[in-house]
Amino acid sequence: MPIIYRRMTRDEALQSADIIVQAYAKPPWHEEWSIQNAIFRIDELTTTPMCMAVAASDAERPIGFAFGLPHTSVMGRGIHVAEIAIRPQHQRCGIGSRLLNRLEEEARIMGYVHVWLVSRSTGGVAEYYKSNDYQQSEKLCVYSKKLT
Repeated sequence: MPIIYRRMTRDEALQSADIIVQAYAKPPWHEEWSIQNAIFRIDELTTTPMCMAVAASDAERPIGFAFGLPHTSVMGRGIHVAEIAIRPQHQRCGIGSRLLNRLEEEARIMGYVHVWLVSRSTGGVAEYYKSNDYQQSEKLCVYSKKLT
């Protein structure tokens, strides 16, 4: 069954929130997303001005998606890959790479000059991004703080 890659509407994205729940429950993430939090996440993404959402779908439903948000920095106008998730039974088939490529294509057409994301720095996920020509930043790292 062929996979179709295309832009995704907000309604389609909201109806596909279970992709986040399924994708992040598996290694290496082991995250327990509730469907409500996944819906909130997609709502945040899709209501951001100029959000780009691309989907991979089989004949029945979306099986994965990627969301890009505009982000301008000293390097110019760019896209932040804010979320990418694939249903577990479709992972390791090249779908995520094709979604990244589609997001990059759309960004190029819109005049963006770079793309960036935050992810794990080691392991299979890091190797996945490196295999898609992403380089780990030597200058930046992620800082976080729990609000109590």
